[in-house]
Amino acid sequence: RAPGTEGSFGVLARHAPMVAELGVGELCVRLADGVQECLMACSGGLLEVKADGQVVVLAQAVELAEEIDVARAEAAAERARQRLAAAGHAPSLDVDRARAALARALNRLRVARHAHAR
Repeated sequence: RAPGTEGSFGVLARHAPMVAELGVGELCVRLADGVQECLMACSGGLLEVKADGQVVVLAQAVELAEEIDVARAEAAAERARQRLAAAGHAPSLDVDRARAALARALNRLRVARHAHAR
């Protein structure tokens, strides 16, 4: 399962070749053994399904769920919220950048909590 920019999508065995743009979200990869899954926080990029069935992910950032530092992600989310709250008083603030930072931090928290709930 992957976070596409147009919504989440899945890739099953014998999927047609394709390239898709990744957004911010949860990336779940089932390993070659067919049983074990790897859960990650993804921050955008590209996913390609090749003709031979191989899937290649070229991501801006990917972090394994069990390696996410929850305290650091919470601090990043709080910093982004503060920047957005101050947007009216700081005309030079890049609001889109602050919103993107908040989305990435919240995604990391969501993925970490989802992994711990398993």
